[in-house]
Amino acid sequence: MFLTLKEVNIREVLKILLIGFFVVIGTFPENDWTFSVGIDPPMSWVFNYLYSNDLSIGKHILFPHGPLAFFMYPLQENILIATLITSLLKILLVINVSYLLQTKKNYKWIIIFFIAYLISIIAGFYHLILTNIILLFCNYFIYKKYIFKILAFILTAFAFYVKANVAIMSGLLCFTFFLYYMFFEYKSYKSIICDIFTIISSVILFWLLMYGTFSGLVRYFIGIFNLAQDNSAAASWYPYNNWWILSAFLIISFSIPFINKTKKSLFYGILISLSLFAAWKHGMSREDFSHVRGYLFYVIISLLIFIMFNRKNIFKNTVLSIIAILLLSINMKNSVNYTPLKYELIRINNFVDFVTKYSEIKTKAKIKINENISSNKLPLSIKNSLNKKTVDIYPWDYSIIPANNLNWQPRPVIHAYASYTNWLDKQNAEHFNSKNAPQFIIWELINSCFYSIDNRYAFNDEPLTIIQLISNYYYYYSNNKFAIFKKRLNPIKSKSNSIKKSTLNWGEWANVPQHKNSLVRVKLNFDKSILQAIKTFFYKDEQFWVYLKLDNGIIIKHRIVPKNAEDGIWVNPYIYNINKKDNVSQIMFKASNQGILSAKLNIEWEKIDFFNETTNCLYDFFKISDLKKDTIVFSSTNTFEKQQYPYWNNNVSLTKKVKFSGSKANFVNSNVFSSSFSYPLDSMPFGDYKIKIECWAKSNNYKYSKNILLILSIDDKFGNIKWTGIPIDEQLFDNENWLNISNTIEYKHNKSNCILNGYLWNKSKSDIIIDDYKIIILNEKKTNN
Repeated sequence: MFLTLKEVNIREVLKILLIGFFVVIGTFPENDWTFSVGIDPPMSWVFNYLYSNDLSIGKHILFPHGPLAFFMYPLQENILIATLITSLLKILLVINVSYLLQTKKNYKWIIIFFIAYLISIIAGFYHLILTNIILLFCNYFIYKKYIFKILAFILTAFAFYVKANVAIMSGLLCFTFFLYYMFFEYKSYKSIICDIFTIISSVILFWLLMYGTFSGLVRYFIGIFNLAQDNSAAASWYPYNNWWILSAFLIISFSIPFINKTKKSLFYGILISLSLFAAWKHGMSREDFSHVRGYLFYVIISLLIFIMFNRKNIFKNTVLSIIAILLLSINMKNSVNYTPLKYELIRINNFVDFVTKYSEIKTKAKIKINENISSNKLPLSIKNSLNKKTVDIYPWDYSIIPANNLNWQPRPVIHAYASYTNWLDKQNAEHFNSKNAPQFIIWELINSCFYSIDNRYAFNDEPLTIIQLISNYYYYYSNNKFAIFKKRLNPIKSKSNSIKKSTLNWGEWANVPQHKNSLVRVKLNFDKSILQAIKTFFYKDEQFWVYLKLDNGIIIKHRIVPKNAEDGIWVNPYIYNINKKDNVSQIMFKASNQGILSAKLNIEWEKIDFFNETTNCLYDFFKISDLKKDTIVFSSTNTFEKQQYPYWNNNVSLTKKVKFSGSKANFVNSNVFSSSFSYPLDSMPFGDYKIKIECWAKSNNYKYSKNILLILSIDDKFGNIKWTGIPIDEQLFDNENWLNISNTIEYKHNKSNCILNGYLWNKSKSDIIIDDYKIIILNEKKTNN
């Protein structure tokens, strides 16, 4: 039944609204309506732009952020509606908490205010949605009023268009709600069927309100399903975890509802369990600070609601909840980019500024945005040539569009790294081969280099799409920041041929078939072992790498995504810089925790040829006409077999027990420097150089701490000129096997009396062994090939 007027106490309604008002103004968000360049910040512009201009432009978009994602980070054009909806969610939170805490105690209003305020302080927009859904289901359990259930269904439908992980978590809350009532409450399935019909109708209604058509709805949900697949291999980081602490946290947090042995606790345990698991997967797969923090907040909110809902064993449940939260907080310090939590508890000034300085804030935000994105302005002549033409951005920095006032034509998966299944990749491939493809593609570069996230190779992110890009576009313009490609009037044809199939072991070099003027790729496939499947389901998959050995002996490493690798890993020509290529002679596959993986890898070599009137349209696409190469001008390797090597200091600890090659290796104890290299640069002519230091390394007990640095520095008699030390954590991903680690700098040599130094600095509490220690100096040469 719905609530009746008799059940609504006007005085209590006024108190609730008053508390809601104080919660809204006391937790009012910062008035920052700006964005900047990069991978994530321009997402604010993307979804605010789509909502403000025409949502139908992005109806085909398949991405972890939904069409209503602008509510999470509104800009000035949508700040009023975003503020209104956020405020309504906070008021609904107060209403829900007041119903959950129905008591005649005089201090209940203080408790309601405190709980609603606490949740509103830590909760982002999507946390507010999930919190209200949980509370509405709990209130339905208590009061059996349909209004609670219907509001929960409406919020769930809304959540489906905000963000994929919120859609999954809210959907799981509904599923477990249905599950409980199917087995423990309803005597017939009619109510369940009606509930399912209501939520499906709500989801469809939101879609119709946004787009006015059923077209694209099914595809949108297929996209969410695909985005949930292989995410743990595609977008994961692997910091150290204290599994004693994490295991204790998991046992306590998941068991609290069930050890209470009440009907309420059983309902709540069933209701929350799957969404907590989904939150665990989302937070711990990426495992950077922002994702783990989001998981922590969901745990805090879930446990707090349970304490309010169950009311029995409050002391025991509170103590256990605090212990669980502390355990997760302790381990969170290991997350990538961790920073201590800081919160402004009273934010009334934000509300006052919003009301009194609204126009001024908007003006300042616009000026700040223009400053932030000014670095992405195109040369004026190029910008004018793109005027009114349709444009898309690769791989993801969409601030280029507003910086140049371009006409955006988005592809389905708007970030290349997110196309980590065959189906997602195929959506982009078909788009670029269709009449809806943009007339121009602007591919952002870093110092003339193509790039991707997490040490991945740009041309492996979308193996199917990259073929369509080469077939449908041609080189138009490039500088050190942008490469621009223009749509062909008629696409060129491509033909793929299988060269050979074979099996390979992890860590085994394989020779690359050489086919000049063709694109050579390798398709990788291996069976998932039971242990790997279990770990992937409950936590995340292993990380997988391909090592590429160039003709000059230099080793290049890239992370790969297994599902993308099945469609082809780009091998030759190896193109990292625009206008420049190298040749790969051998490849090797590496993975973390190889002991639980299938030992045999199935590989298939593939040759792809492109045909048109030119001799080599693959090279034409990248404008590789002079075949510029980075040529080695100096190289020195320390194998530790001799006491003395030119330019090397080998007065260090050596070991014969563990080595990569030969009979000795450098044993680098905790808080010790490795063998070091010093080389006078006066022997080299002035010019631009690339300097690389690399070695093979192994550490059985190293924990992710960013405390082992591989360092290159250049000094003169006055001090340091250039210093680059990178933590080796992301490269040292397996404790059981030898791995290649490296660091590279670019240096403009234009002064005398400079010394190049290279060394490894072990500041950690672990030992590390290194071997085949190498310094390489390269500069650009032109060949006549």
